[in-house]
Amino acid sequence: MKYGLECLSIVATVLLTNGLAHAEPPSAEAPPATDRPKADAAVANAKKREAPPRNYVNLGLGGSTGTRGLVICAEVAPLSILAVSACGSGAGFLNDQTAPEVAHFRANVTLMSWQVQSVWLQPRLQVGFAELQVGEDAGGFDFVGTGSTGMSTAGLEGGAALRGLMPIYGGVELVGELSLGLAYFSHAPELLRPQSAWQPSATMTVGVGF
Repeated sequence: MKYGLECLSIVATVLLTNGLAHAEPPSAEAPPATDRPKADAAVANAKKREAPPRNYVNLGLGGSTGTRGLVICAEVAPLSILAVSACGSGAGFLNDQTAPEVAHFRANVTLMSWQVQSVWLQPRLQVGFAELQVGEDAGGFDFVGTGSTGMSTAGLEGGAALRGLMPIYGGVELVGELSLGLAYFSHAPELLRPQSAWQPSATMTVGVGF
């Protein structure tokens, strides 16, 4: 019995010693978790979300139902979301057109921007005024009558547009826009060539800007 207990004691001691020798010492603290994959993904997503081009000035040519032909539009944007524009046929300046025409003077508010391939699309709201001319008129805008010649009158206008910007090179963009507007001229029936008080228009232009 005595020898049996001594043998068991020796075996137990050997097993315990071998077990401790092969066991890995516990680490003082767990390795810190890393957020590097998440950080890399955030950087990649940020690179994908490019900012739309900042267009300050642009000039476009096209056609409009309001001018019954050629239309020239110039725009200046003091803010990225706000621009002011003027559109007309250039009657009396670039040509001698005497047919009825509507010139537009608007503030354009960009609602959002999204990218489709290399083109940025921007829906915009337009608010301003328009002038209806049926011939050569005097200078200025008359909102309460038909002017000294009875050839023009002005009224408020609202509308919406979809603009496309495509960067070309060195901060220059190709600019295209389709706009729909509706102007009201309370004195249009009093013109020497009476016109409807409500004047809808559709305008499409293509140009360049920077």
